[in-house]
Amino acid sequence: MKQILKLKIIIFTAIFLFSASSVFAAETFFETENPEIKIGDQFETGFFLNTEGEDINAVEGTIVFPRELLELKEIKDGNSIIAFWVERPKAVSENEVRFSGIIPGGYTEKKGLIFSMIFQAQTEGGGIVEIHDARALRNDGKGTEADTTISDLQFVVSGKAAVPKAPIEKKDIEPPEVFEPIISQNETMFEGGYFLVFVTQDKGSGIDYCKVCEGKRQCVIAESPYLLQNQNLNNEIIVKAIDKSGNERVVVLPPQKPKPSYKNYLLFAILIMGVFFVAYIIWRFLWKKHRKQNF
Repeated sequence: MKQILKLKIIIFTAIFLFSASSVFAAETFFETENPEIKIGDQFETGFFLNTEGEDINAVEGTIVFPRELLELKEIKDGNSIIAFWVERPKAVSENEVRFSGIIPGGYTEKKGLIFSMIFQAQTEGGGIVEIHDARALRNDGKGTEADTTISDLQFVVSGKAAVPKAPIEKKDIEPPEVFEPIISQNETMFEGGYFLVFVTQDKGSGIDYCKVCEGKRQCVIAESPYLLQNQNLNNEIIVKAIDKSGNERVVVLPPQKPKPSYKNYLLFAILIMGVFFVAYIIWRFLWKKHRKQNF
């Protein structure tokens, strides 16, 4: 129930923030440089979307692979066409990866990377990496389901490699992409409370997590949309996006409803009075001391 509610919230947010249009079929498929691998080898498999002329703004599904042949080492979503992850791709069992995400504004190209996976070959044999329960939704403002075709990946694991190979990785030193958090409010969401919407992407290692810091409150790991703790909106809000290499992008939102200026003036007046009072006490002390010395 909670997952369905979150999906509705994010779909509403995507429609709210971006315009929508419409159109018709979609294909999901895998791609790898060499489907013939050796025991001990690591290889990367990309999972892609071909819209085939459709305007698609949401995809979901489950990827299943033979666990006796392959071990999942890593999932990468750094260059994904997905902006909002309802469920970021993750292993839900030893041989299943589940995902669900939204592409605000829609996508119409032939080869859009959803995410990629790095496997390590375990034993000899032939197998298939499959996509189950794949769904693609049209960018028509209604979330109409499009016809979806599936192309699975067939592979062969042969004899043991002389030296286990691993993909050559470039070190990611770039922070996540620039983004602009938005404070919004809607009576149908969070019981009308103010919430924060942010879209973060990282073209290198991928987003690991985001943090939201409100004033002097402790920073918390958060996902968009995020219900603000401070509904008065009188503190600055800091949003941090951290990628899987530890690079960080920080965005600061000033207070939306600053404290009334008279409160600042009152504080200033109290401070001034305090200074005068301390000065008076010091003067009285010195004056009395001076009188005693004269008498």
